[in-house]
Amino acid sequence: MAYRRASSLLVVFVLLAGCTAPGQTPLQPLPDPAGNTAATPRVAGNVGTPPAAPSPMISYGRGEPVAAAAAGIAGSDEYALDFADADVRDAVAQVLGGMLNLTYTIDPAVRGTVTLHTARPLTRAQLLPTLQSLLAGVGAAVVQAEGVARVVPLATVGAGDSTVVALRYAVAEELVKVLQPLAGTTARLSAEPSRNAVVIAAPAGQAEPLVDLVRSFDVDELAGQSYAVLPVSSGNARDFADALRESLRSRAATAPVRTVPLPRFDAVLVIAPQPRYLDTVRRVYTLLEQERRRTLRSWHIHYLQNSHADDVAYTLQMAFTPGNVTALPTAQTGVGQRRMGSASGTSSAGSGGIGGTANGLGRGSTGGIGTGNGTGGLSALGTNGTPGGTDNRSATATATATTAASTVNPLLGGLDQGTASENPDAMRILSNPQNNAILVYATSQEEETVLAMLRKIDILPLQVRIDATIAEVTLNDQLKYGTQWFFKSGGINGVLNLPTSTTAVGNLADTALSTSFPGLVIGGTQKGGGPFALSALQAVTTVKVLSSPQIVVVDNQPARLQVGAMVPYLTAQSQSTLTSTATLVNSVSYQATGVILEVTPRVNSGGLVTLDIAQEVSDVDTTTPRASGIDSPQFQQRSVTSRVVVQDNQTIGLAGLIRDTTGSGNTGIPWLKDVPLLGLLAGEQNNQRNRTELLVLITPHVIHDQRDARALTEDMRQELRNAAVTPAELQALPASGSDDPGRKLRDRVRRWIER
Repeated sequence: MAYRRASSLLVVFVLLAGCTAPGQTPLQPLPDPAGNTAATPRVAGNVGTPPAAPSPMISYGRGEPVAAAAAGIAGSDEYALDFADADVRDAVAQVLGGMLNLTYTIDPAVRGTVTLHTARPLTRAQLLPTLQSLLAGVGAAVVQAEGVARVVPLATVGAGDSTVVALRYAVAEELVKVLQPLAGTTARLSAEPSRNAVVIAAPAGQAEPLVDLVRSFDVDELAGQSYAVLPVSSGNARDFADALRESLRSRAATAPVRTVPLPRFDAVLVIAPQPRYLDTVRRVYTLLEQERRRTLRSWHIHYLQNSHADDVAYTLQMAFTPGNVTALPTAQTGVGQRRMGSASGTSSAGSGGIGGTANGLGRGSTGGIGTGNGTGGLSALGTNGTPGGTDNRSATATATATTAASTVNPLLGGLDQGTASENPDAMRILSNPQNNAILVYATSQEEETVLAMLRKIDILPLQVRIDATIAEVTLNDQLKYGTQWFFKSGGINGVLNLPTSTTAVGNLADTALSTSFPGLVIGGTQKGGGPFALSALQAVTTVKVLSSPQIVVVDNQPARLQVGAMVPYLTAQSQSTLTSTATLVNSVSYQATGVILEVTPRVNSGGLVTLDIAQEVSDVDTTTPRASGIDSPQFQQRSVTSRVVVQDNQTIGLAGLIRDTTGSGNTGIPWLKDVPLLGLLAGEQNNQRNRTELLVLITPHVIHDQRDARALTEDMRQELRNAAVTPAELQALPASGSDDPGRKLRDRVRRWIER
């Protein structure tokens, strides 16, 4: 019998071994990606570079007009004549003898004084025509014959032949008007338009100097001039031409060069009679171009590391372009003002009901808990939800920008050029929230100022871990005056007698608990004095911890915690009286209940932490009869809003919110205890009075760097040592999480064996 039993067991174990779950198939490796596409790196800097202006194009001329070859005296020397009331004989001797080296005679009848000053040096060929014009003023002329120049009175000069001089460059009619006064009374000049020639009728010996004079004026002005094409910025050709002409103007009424603006080509044409003038033009152009490049605006992009693009753009626009503020800062309402208000909605139903078009949860910036559409509300709780109310940030920003636009911007010095509508090329600042970037259209100098301000604004903020404990303390005889009196009267030192808390108790006493209502300050160890306060209270009464959150929040940013429910309640009912089948319209609002905590920390450089605290504990009151006829719940609420200043790792306590409730009841034999008179014998009356106080303990821990963050993380790991450990029951399951397919069979065999 035993052998058969053992054989049966062996067979069973063999079967069980065969029923063992098969091994899991190993996962196949993922295929290699087809490409190696990576995110585009964000590199701050200029968005392209301003296009470089083309180089000036310069064509130098000879500096002197090109004249036709003149018969007679030739030479390349230049001479300057300056006679002031000089004797005509001295003038003739200096020109004919000293400069031209000619043999000459002077008639004794030639007398008088002459005055001549040449504005620029004359060539050798121009000396004799100039002397002829000078002698004509005293009634004399130079007559050349057989290599001798004779200076004789004009009256003795006989009539000569006519000479025709063909012109190549000058216009005959215009040239005759200029030279006729210089020919004197014995010679006559006339124009031949058909041939563009000048006809000279003069006595013998006088015609040749006049011919030389005519040819000296028949010059190619364009061949002797120099030209330069100077590129300028778009739309500034006329302004640049005027500025260049004024800068080159000397004491004379006109500038030595001519400037012609070319708006279609964004350039200025400069015409100079001498090549050296273009060197001066180039020097002035270089200075003006450097100034233009210095004030040339281009786009720059800055990727923010720690701030929001809209907030930074709004600040920069208010600072640099107050007349063109387009950015809106992100909504940051203060603690106690951004409350989870009541969202209102309506529904149309024959028997009423919860509204189907709730206008959001009403996160209103005007604060409080009440009915109405919250400003900037969130659309929720119903279909077809729309954001409740409107955002008032635009109106505020517009009003601020309008006020600031009338003032002079002190940050720009003389660079402020008005608003963008007045000057399309004015400084502009835009935000790009998608990439959290700032776009700046500015000059290099303005860009440096903006970048310096960005370095001060876009900084790595501090973080603060908020340890909060919201507890409800039952007040007894030892706490009849409240928890605040208990702490200040020394009660905490009487109950904290733990051996390891000697230092902490000393710190608690040294802090001299604040006498300001409703707060008190508790010192303690690195973890704060909250645990000491709760231990002291639990030693004398019942403490019910409603919530004990730990929140990490950025400096100057609000942190919000809400644990509870949105309770709907009926606020009004309406129905039209025009028809008997009118729909009943119910107005429903939602009230946030539970524990709601809002904290905004602000850390200064000295380690003090300013806390804006708003604490609320509310629930539905089911004991108080409703005063209105509407079947809706009533709410009990205890809230406190305060601003306190504490040191890092110091605990602040907000107390004094005492709630006094009374109640009565009877116990005894059923039915008999409710009979008048007889119930006194069969039952017992109970009258109860409960006094509870809401205590809020908040401890800020400032996180300055990674070491502080690591230390706080290690503290939480020590407190929750086994929170992340996988239970043994879960570790026994297969990796897939499914049950063992042979488990049921093995259980049945095991039960059969046990029988």
